[in-house]
Formats: sequence, C-alpha cells, structure tokens
Amino acid sequence: MAAAPAEAAMPAWWRVVSEVAYFAALAAVIGGALVYLAVVRPVLRSDVDVADRGAAHRATVRLLAWCGPLLLVAAYLQLAGRVARGVKGVTFGEALAPSRIWSFLTVPGPHGAWVSSGTLTLIQNICYALAAIALLTLFVWDRPTLVTATVLPLAVLGTVVLALPTTWAGQTVDTQLNSWLTQVHILGACAWLGGLFGLAVVGRARGFGERAGLCWARMWQRFSSVALVSVGAVVASGVWLAWRHVGTVGQLFTTTYGRFLLVKLIIVAAMVAAGAYNQLALTPRIARAHAEGDLGRGFALTLRHFPTVVAVETVLGLAVLTIVPFLTGSARTQAGGPPAPAVDGGVLALGALLVVTLVASLYASYRVSTLLTRRAQTT
Repeated sequence: MAAAPAEAAMPAWWRVVSEVAYFAALAAVIGGALVYLAVVRPVLRSDVDVADRGAAHRATVRLLAWCGPLLLVAAYLQLAGRVARGVKGVTFGEALAPSRIWSFLTVPGPHGAWVSSGTLTLIQNICYALAAIALLTLFVWDRPTLVTATVLPLAVLGTVVLALPTTWAGQTVDTQLNSWLTQVHILGACAWLGGLFGLAVVGRARGFGERAGLCWARMWQRFSSVALVSVGAVVASGVWLAWRHVGTVGQLFTTTYGRFLLVKLIIVAAMVAAGAYNQLALTPRIARAHAEGDLGRGFALTLRHFPTVVAVETVLGLAVLTIVPFLTGSARTQAGGPPAPAVDGGVLALGALLVVTLVASLYASYRVSTLLTRRAQTT
C-alpha cells in the first residue's frame, strides 16, 4: 500500500536568502576565475589593440576583486544558515554569532566516523576565506593570473569537500553517485552562470575602441567552448538527479518539488536556447561583419547585441538560483511513492549511453557553429 503524500514545507526566508547569495557568490568566483584563465587571458595575449586590452584587463580585475568580499559575506551567511538548520532551537539571528558557529564546527563526529561534518564544513570555509583573501589582493596587486590560478582550485575544493562521507559504513554506489553528481551539477552551473555574468559585466565596461569587436569576437568564441562543457555537465548530472527525485512525469505537476523543478527546467531550457542562438546565429553574423570590414556592425554585435542576450541569460540564471532552496525532499516522497530503484548495470549502461549521446550532440552543435562561422568569413 502506498504511503500517504507528504506535505512540502516552504523554506524560511533566511534560508532562501543565504542559499541564493551563496550560490551566486560561488558562481561569480568559479565562473569569473575560469573565464579569466580560459577566455580573457588567452585573447588579451594575442594581437589586440592596447586600449582594448587595457579596458578588458581593468574591468576583469575589478570584477574579480569585488568577488572577494562577496564570497566572504555569502559564505558566512550560508554557514549561519547551516547552523540554524542543524542545531535545534537556534534561530538564524542567533546562528550569526561566532560562538554559535564555532560550537557547531567543533562538535565531535559520531562513533565510527573518520571525520566530523563540522570539520568538513570548517575546511570548506577555510578554502573560501583563503580564496576571498586572494581576490582582495587584486585591489592593490595586479596579478590576476596568479590569483585566479590559486582561487579556482580553492573554490572547487571548498564545495566538493562536503561530498566526502563522514563514515564509510553504509556507503553504496547510489549514495556516492548522488553526492558526486550533485557536485558536478553545482560546478557546471557555477562555471556556466558565473562565466556569463563575468563576460556580461566586462563587456559593458568603458574604454573599448572601434576595433574592440575583433577582440570580443574571439572571447565569445572561446567562451562557447567553456559553456558547452558546462552545459553538458549540468544536463548529464541533472538528468540523474531528476530521476532520483521524480518517479513519474505526473509528479512534475502534482507535487511541490515537481512544480518547482519544472519551472527550473523551463528556465534552463530558455538559457540553452539563448546560448544556441548566440552560437549558431550571432557568432556567424559577427564573423561576416568582420570579413566584410564592417567594424561598426561588428562592434555593435559583439559589445551591444551579444552582451544583451548574455545579460538575459544571467537574469534567468539568477531565477534558477532562487528556485534551488525550494527543491527540498523529493517528488517521490511527496507523492507517497517508492524511492528510486537501486543502481544496477542496466541503469549505469543507460546513463553511459545518455552521456555519449549528449557529448555527440554538443560536439555536433560546436561543429555546425564552426562551419557557419567559416562560411560567413569566406562569403
């Protein structure tokens, strides 16, 4: 006999605020550092006008520097929220006290645990603090390559450390896949959304000359590759997580979890569509304008039209982050249905087939975009 449907409780306001701020800051740091290392720096090292190089460099460094205090504040709010959720009877206001936080971090682990959850959380926040301090040095020390190369692994370690189990007893393939694919989902989303945000902000900076379109055309092309990999990670891990938490299509409409997830899926689909428009339509148009020597149209497309589309994607990404705190529990539980079946060889084979198909489709879209761009340059 099926269990009675469970009522879904809405998260408290402080949980929504703290989680949205945390993921937004994490995305800005990871995406910003990755975009600088993989997109901005390689392009600025090529044949770029001095004025355009300086404008892009200054805007990027300024943005990264401000990510430092943003990460500090957001990580502290997230930590206080974790205390308020984990300690019975403690309000969010009380959890903001350093003494409360320290007591939470130093609680010993249960018998048989190799490490306590508080210790893992402490390691996470040490990583974030070091990353924030490194970013703050950009206000006085113009070494973005060294800083971002330091910050990126620290921020990644800060989030994945919580995927480690405190005890190895009872760990299964299911629990490990769920933990690590959740981290893949988070990191892919951070690289994608943070990269979009960073380039949208830098693209709006002042000081670019009439030939800046040539520089930015290269940046958008390089970021397309980063975005493809990030989207692939988000989609592949998201399909797994959706299967774990949603038993039937009907649960997307009949449960609170399902409805929030459905809204998230629609927004993500809109973001992917906008990205496809950038890659398959705007990029070839930019290439055609530059091939014809029309620098004015190239400038308008790369520094007016393209950033506008990216800004819309960024706003949609923020909407996705706002939905995340409401995705608690699972649609299976809320519908009173059975949990997801255990992972077996058939499930893993189907997952592998999905990944191969996804990689093939993303690579095909990349090749189509490349061919369209080359054709535009020669016509």
